[in-house]
Amino acid sequence: MSQTIDLTLDGLSCGHCVKRVKESLEQRPDVELADVTVTEAHVTGTASADALIETIKQAGYGATLSHPKAKPLTESSIPSEALAAVPHELPVATADEESQQLLLSGMSCASCVTRVQHALQSVPGVTQARVNLAERTALVMGSASAADLVQAVEKAGYGAEAIEDDIKRRERQQETAIATMKRFRWQAIVALAVGIPVMVWGMIGDNMMVTDDNRSLWLAIGLITLAVMVFAGGHFYRNAWKSLLNGTATMDTLVALGTGVAWLYSMSVNLWPQWFPMEARHLYYEASAMIIGLINLGHMLEARARQRSSKALEKLLDLTPPTARVVTEDGEKSVPLADVQPGML
Repeated sequence: MSQTIDLTLDGLSCGHCVKRVKESLEQRPDVELADVTVTEAHVTGTASADALIETIKQAGYGATLSHPKAKPLTESSIPSEALAAVPHELPVATADEESQQLLLSGMSCASCVTRVQHALQSVPGVTQARVNLAERTALVMGSASAADLVQAVEKAGYGAEAIEDDIKRRERQQETAIATMKRFRWQAIVALAVGIPVMVWGMIGDNMMVTDDNRSLWLAIGLITLAVMVFAGGHFYRNAWKSLLNGTATMDTLVALGTGVAWLYSMSVNLWPQWFPMEARHLYYEASAMIIGLINLGHMLEARARQRSSKALEKLLDLTPPTARVVTEDGEKSVPLADVQPGML
């Protein structure tokens, strides 16, 4: 008999992801119809929930069974006296699964989130993984060890650190945000301090073409630009290399290719101008420095905004009461908020 199963999805970020999940589900012979969005899927057919979840995982995404909606109340056929004789049983919280928190680094876009989430879900023992791009964190459910999870993330080309508790996570997030903001700030200053003067000089003097008279000067500027690329933009090239080893491409790949090709072309013109026509002897050293400087500046502003948002959220979290009142067979009692499990009253 056909049934409709509601699933909550993880890792989808665009229409292509939705299409991929929908096609994976509809390829199953026991699926009649699959209605998929970025956050959920409604599947009609004879397939079981576990089989559908496994199919979605094989497609590179996460899925969990949605909580069923409560059925409307109907008049009971059991006499009220019989109902009164039935003892009230409280739902018991299950603790079969353990959770691991990871602090991530190196992510810059939604595709990074998808890759990290897929890497975590491929670890044996992981039942569910949720990656948060804004907070650079991951919550992993299952029996996998923290070392295996960190290794999987690093193998995917990103950084990860296991966090034991929420307080430590918040402290490490603040430390990382401050250090990241400072690093991007000085990298932006260094790159723009070189790129802006060269760009202005070229615009005012119309002097971006290499000649016999300025060849030595441009060679010195090219070497200075190379130093800027190494010290202020080295992280772009390292991340691009890691992505290449994993067979993927990210925003860092685009930056590394753009700035690298601009510098290599300019240096080739600088060293061997006779190989290029006169109209093609234009130099682009300032482009490499400006791109690195502006993108680092954008990363710095993003890190600062994220730090301010985290502080605002921390103030709200500080308002959370440390304990909660839980109903047990012996009556109500106060327990630490961290010990409250789903299903408790």
